[in-house]
Amino acid sequence: MRHVTRFFDAVYWLFMTSCKISFAGMVLICAAVVFNRYALKTSMTWGEPVVLMCMVYMSLVSAALAIRRDTHIRMQIIDFVAPKSVVNAMRIAAQIGIFLFGVFMIRYGWQFSLLARRNIMTGVGIRSIWLYLACPAAGIAICLMEIERMINFFDRLRRGVALGGGSIEDDAKLAVRDAAEQIKEEREARHGQ
Repeated sequence: MRHVTRFFDAVYWLFMTSCKISFAGMVLICAAVVFNRYALKTSMTWGEPVVLMCMVYMSLVSAALAIRRDTHIRMQIIDFVAPKSVVNAMRIAAQIGIFLFGVFMIRYGWQFSLLARRNIMTGVGIRSIWLYLACPAAGIAICLMEIERMINFFDRLRRGVALGGGSIEDDAKLAVRDAAEQIKEEREARHGQ
């Protein structure tokens, strides 16, 4: 399980780093465009399309990153009024739906990107396909983050640890307790060898 976690840590780091670079690029290029426009009285025609590309990549890929930590906004009122079995079924259905949406983004985002491969982005001179490839890239990120969640779910199921304590806070406490037990078992296994 450690190797799986390390792999997904590396994937998460890669996508998070790309989002950080995109954000830094947006800020720096916007500052340069504004400075050139108002201080130097010239315009950087390539600035706005590059900022747009950075924004699209950052926003789509960062949405996938929230899947790993389960930090997307959602309504939780149903969790308090519905039976536990219904809540668990809805959570499973939501995760399957998110994974299928990722597959949708990969498939149709790729097709849409291929349609845009002949267009040239104004001011930059590169093909529009590079802008539209953000959709399948985000789909890949969504699918990878969902695969990790599924692996963790089935690992907890195998070990008899179940989430679903009624609230996100309870789930988080159970997950922390589960992780602490795993670390303790690994340490004992290392010292026993």
